[in-house]
Amino acid sequence: MPRFDDYHRTVIGYHGTTRSVALQLVTRIGAFIASDRDYDWLGRGIYFWEYAPKQALNFAKIRQRQLGKKKTKSPSEAQRANEPLAVVACMIRLGFCLDLTEAENVEYLEAIYADYEDSMSLAGVPLPRNRRKYRKLDCAVFEYAYKFIERSEPTTKVDTACGIYVPKGGTKRIWDRSWIAGDTHIQLCVRNPANLLGTWLYHPTDLGVNNVCRSLQDSATLFERSHSQGEESTSQDAENHEDRLDG
Repeated sequence: MPRFDDYHRTVIGYHGTTRSVALQLVTRIGAFIASDRDYDWLGRGIYFWEYAPKQALNFAKIRQRQLGKKKTKSPSEAQRANEPLAVVACMIRLGFCLDLTEAENVEYLEAIYADYEDSMSLAGVPLPRNRRKYRKLDCAVFEYAYKFIERSEPTTKVDTACGIYVPKGGTKRIWDRSWIAGDTHIQLCVRNPANLLGTWLYHPTDLGVNNVCRSLQDSATLFERSHSQGEESTSQDAENHEDRLDG
């Protein structure tokens, strides 16, 4: 089994999104929704950038640009493609954390991968593939690991996972052969929402009461319109579009 400590310490994670969603989160009108995409590298959960608000904002900008390239948009997608962006900060208790900065856990994950590979081979099912930013094999192995851990220790649930992302290749290095890369960061995957202890607006810092009320009102109106028109799976449509954009 991995070194699977109950981390009582807390960290600050940052999450980039649209302004209306950020305001819903900090006012508790809305809640974080866990990603269930099959290509998130640490598996399914709510993703944060540990102590990296600018990384969170940059990622939100990339997602917004990708959505903007979609030719046919639903009302909610059209709003998200043009709405101002924001960053929320969240105090996160790591709890039972699969921490990949621990060498034992990396070794454990290697063993889990070998077991997963054998089980897929016996079933005659091809392994998922990692392709560019779509880390389908990573996601499948982590989900397999979480189920194995929780099945082996029924009283234990994985609250969070923590991994360090290092860009592949040398194009992101700040000088020739440096070990320092511009996009290196620590990413958190929160599987248990109860470990989110508090959320506040980090960016922007100059919103007035009128701006807040208007953003919340606009998002509520759009939500009602989308549901009355039977709008479905707009986020998944956006993901499918991103698949086409990235080949």
